Amino acid sequence: MRSAPLDAPPRPDLDWLLHRTRRTPASAAPTPRGGAAGSSAPLADFLAGRTTRRRPDAAPAAPTPPPAPAAAPSPAAVDDLDLSGDDLDLSAPAAPPSSGDLDLSAPTSRPTPPAGPPPSGDLDLFPEPAAAPGPAQPQPSAGSDLDLFPEPAAAPGPAQPQPPTPAQPPRPAPVVRTVPRVAPGGRVILTPREPVVVLDRLQSGIGALTVTAVCSPAVGDLVLGVVYQLADGFSGVVSRPLGIPTAPPRTRRPVLEAARGEFEQVGVDLRQVRSLRRFVVWATSASESELAWGGTLRVATHGGSRVEIPLDVGRHAGPLVIASVHVLEGELVVRAELDPVRGVARDVARAHGYGAITWADARTPVL
Repeated sequence: MRSAPLDAPPRPDLDWLLHRTRRTPASAAPTPRGGAAGSSAPLADFLAGRTTRRRPDAAPAAPTPPPAPAAAPSPAAVDDLDLSGDDLDLSAPAAPPSSGDLDLSAPTSRPTPPAGPPPSGDLDLFPEPAAAPGPAQPQPSAGSDLDLFPEPAAAPGPAQPQPPTPAQPPRPAPVVRTVPRVAPGGRVILTPREPVVVLDRLQSGIGALTVTAVCSPAVGDLVLGVVYQLADGFSGVVSRPLGIPTAPPRTRRPVLEAARGEFEQVGVDLRQVRSLRRFVVWATSASESELAWGGTLRVATHGGSRVEIPLDVGRHAGPLVIASVHVLEGELVVRAELDPVRGVARDVARAHGYGAITWADARTPVL
């Protein structure tokens, strides 16, 4: 049975229900119009447990006409129904069956229940408030996991032709420059356009290599010097004016040796060429004055082959690095440098990467 809401107004018929009078029993009710007086007595006796057999001397009762159809009871009649056992009036027309539980305390017009989840039971006096509507759930998009009927993939169309790739211009072949070599007994002049020449193994391994500064007395007091590096990493200086005429210093078999004949010259012992890595030849004034540059630096082999470097340079006061010689796989590579350097012997060594030499001053190495 449902209970009325706590805030419902009091029913107007409660006072009548408390002070109502009981109905007259069916046995004392007047005989209905047009019917026999004892027509309802057998039914009352049957319900009371008394016998209902007919006596032989009793006259048959007159047939009772069928009652007129009763009108449907109003809602007020349902509220006035007396359910007490001793006042049961069977002659009253039966009420139509109810579609649910009989609610005696509910008002005549029932309010529309609020939208929300159904109540948890018939006796829920404190119903939970309806939940606020949440955000709409997103519908599954096409191609998701809940898509039981995905759209079929479109059939691939014909491949679009790709535009032709423009042809790359052919790369020019690298220019391979052959390094000139000195023919046996031949002569090569090195210039800024052709500054390198190679001596073969015979020219680089037999006898001695003589480096000579062929200059007239008009040039001035020109002297030669050499900065070298041996195969074991030792570096030093060869200079006759500095008092270091051989390299390595204080050895009985020098690899490099400075001397003075008709001209300034430096000799290289080619029998020990494998103990040599590289060296540079520079020219300077013995008095550290300005020279009138001219003449030729000549590099000659034992077989008479010659490499010549003209000393046609502008006006310059200080050392001039004329040539560099490198030992590569048993062959000597001669290069014309003609590099003017401002300073003295120490500046020449540092300008060409001979940093392993220590110096007592700018002119005197520590060997």
